[in-house]
Amino acid sequence: MLSTVITTVTTTATTTTTTAASSAVSMTIPIGLGVGGAIIAIFLIMLLASKELITISPMNSKWIRTSLNALIIPLIMVFALEVIFRVLVIV
Repeated sequence: MLSTVITTVTTTATTTTTTAASSAVSMTIPIGLGVGGAIIAIFLIMLLASKELITISPMNSKWIRTSLNALIIPLIMVFALEVIFRVLVIV
């Protein structure tokens, strides 16, 4: 009788832990994250290419370079966080 009670308690605890873990994962992974990552990557590539083209252009100015850097730096950080998040989800 005692072994039946211990087995039942262990099975219930395991089921509860598994349910809690799967709920935590589903709450932390937003749906459609891949689309946002692709848009960030495309926009970042366009801005980096524009910066390279402007630096060799006769229209090169400090204001333009500063403006592009103000857009590029936060996007690089978001892109890095996206990559880190993807790796952590896989692992």
